[in-house]
Amino acid sequence: MRYTITFQEESYNELIKYLFSDTKVERAAYALCKLSVTANETRLLVREIIPVAEEDIIEATKTNIKIANRSFLRAMKRADITKHVFLFIHSHPKEYLSHSLQDDREEKMLFKTAYIRIKTPGIHGSLVLSAPDKPVCRIWLENGNTAPVSLIRVIGNKFVFYTDLSKVDPLPVFFDRQIRAFGDEIQKLLRVLNVGVIGVGGTGSAIAEQLIRLGVGTLTIVDGEKFEQSNVNRVYGSSINDDKKEKIRIVQEHAATIGIGTTIIPENKPITFLSATEKLKDCDVIFGCTDDNWGRSILTKLAVYYPIPVFDLGVKIDSEEGKIKNIQGRVTTLLGRYACLFCRERISAKRIQAESLAALDPEQLKALQKEGYADELETPAPAVIPFTTTIAALAISEFIHRLTGYMGEDRESNEVLMMFDRTLIKRNKTLSKLECFCGDTLNILRGDVEPLLDITWRNEI
Repeated sequence: MRYTITFQEESYNELIKYLFSDTKVERAAYALCKLSVTANETRLLVREIIPVAEEDIIEATKTNIKIANRSFLRAMKRADITKHVFLFIHSHPKEYLSHSLQDDREEKMLFKTAYIRIKTPGIHGSLVLSAPDKPVCRIWLENGNTAPVSLIRVIGNKFVFYTDLSKVDPLPVFFDRQIRAFGDEIQKLLRVLNVGVIGVGGTGSAIAEQLIRLGVGTLTIVDGEKFEQSNVNRVYGSSINDDKKEKIRIVQEHAATIGIGTTIIPENKPITFLSATEKLKDCDVIFGCTDDNWGRSILTKLAVYYPIPVFDLGVKIDSEEGKIKNIQGRVTTLLGRYACLFCRERISAKRIQAESLAALDPEQLKALQKEGYADELETPAPAVIPFTTTIAALAISEFIHRLTGYMGEDRESNEVLMMFDRTLIKRNKTLSKLECFCGDTLNILRGDVEPLLDITWRNEI
């Protein structure tokens, strides 16, 4: 079991501004968090920052802070009432990178109290910062022991991952050209990330190909379909001999052949199954390469509830009698505060209903379609490898920008549109609509709920 923390960029910046507004004294705050729990990871999702009020600070020096009991008891009470877990945060002088012996003594009693007063099942933790880019965190377990937090994410216009990269194995020589481009640290970071890829057809296989060759350490692949020989002209890693082979197996074999060392975690089911979506909770970033509204609606919720950033990809070729009229491609980045796929009208409830009924109750779908109460489902759309590959490369470029900022600090767009037939690229930045579920602050960083994502799931197979 590993422990991690996720901040939204705005919350983290708010915290940093407060803690380091006066570097002559230690400052402290509390964070209320929701949880994401899997067999592999417990993730604290920071929802609210509560600075310690000035009137509750008994004494503050460069190396010490004394806080009135009423301050943390108030924060713990709020955590208990609102069903959050508790995180104590304070600054340190730059020469004290981690928790001190005094922290060890005082926090033992603090977190003993936290477990008594906060009835929410879960864990609590302590975070110290000697500089804005040097957070160090540990979990206090109920038995009084501690465990390290191995990764702290800050998700926003940039994706920042604080982790100990010294533990990463020496980088092979074949990454030299990439290291020359974006540095040793980013290359090491790629080795520790778990990136999800939903659907490994024309677009998804191009995404997987590039992520593997970039050196991403782990890919979680979700796809329940078998390969059809007719798709060999657009699916990377495939051959005509792979007919009827599971798509995830093609990716596994292809990754092994490339030999860079990427671990593939396969899920041979569509994302519309609970067990498949559960695996995505371990991901740091997700690429959505599914054509269906149903799957996209789940990714949209995942990006809001957890929040795991999702790059949603789409390519549409408008062709009539074998002649292309226009070609449009899209990469939409799904993050908290930004418009989701419902806001943008990329997906619709009626379409989701039709797709779910097609899988679960085809006869009812036919009846509803006959009466005009359900959408007709389209036949497979045209797909051509240069266009799907270009959009995949565009999405990977967006991902690298979020890690490095190479497109400029002022770039805040969250959707890129490419009109191939006009050699035109557009960008936009659209915020969530208040009336949409993604604009409701109660849903942002909501974490684990029962049922997952507030969805009624189909029966497992």
